[in-house]
Amino acid sequence: MTNTCARCGRKLKDPTAEYGPICARKVAAEQALAEQQAANITIPVTIRDGYAGTRTPDGSVVVRIRNGVQEPLRHLVHHSPTGFEWGYGGSGPADLARSIIADALGIIDPAIYQEFKREFVAGWGDRWEISLEQVRAWAEKRAAAQ
Repeated sequence: MTNTCARCGRKLKDPTAEYGPICARKVAAEQALAEQQAANITIPVTIRDGYAGTRTPDGSVVVRIRNGVQEPLRHLVHHSPTGFEWGYGGSGPADLARSIIADALGIIDPAIYQEFKREFVAGWGDRWEISLEQVRAWAEKRAAAQ
């Protein structure tokens, strides 16, 4: 089985790697920049615990909110090496859904986060927020329906 870089598509020598060494450094640098931008922006929200995002002239910012304190949401890179996105059903929204579900529920299950992407993330506009309670209630309702 050949493994290819999730960013550039080149063949990788390491069958367990997700990125080649150069792309891995670029992804890390892009994540650091996004986290720095998010750390410098406070998004006006109505929730105390949850997640929020907004589009700025410098790009998209996503924060995790706990007890009213905002911090950058950690990007669990899997589908999109270029960062979080929302408002459609692509790789950036998939990573946003994956990161929210992992943070809120402590699990990474493609069936769950892809469904969350379709039901929530794909429909979000330029500014959004979702409470931790809403995410957990959605997951409980989904589990009960299974």
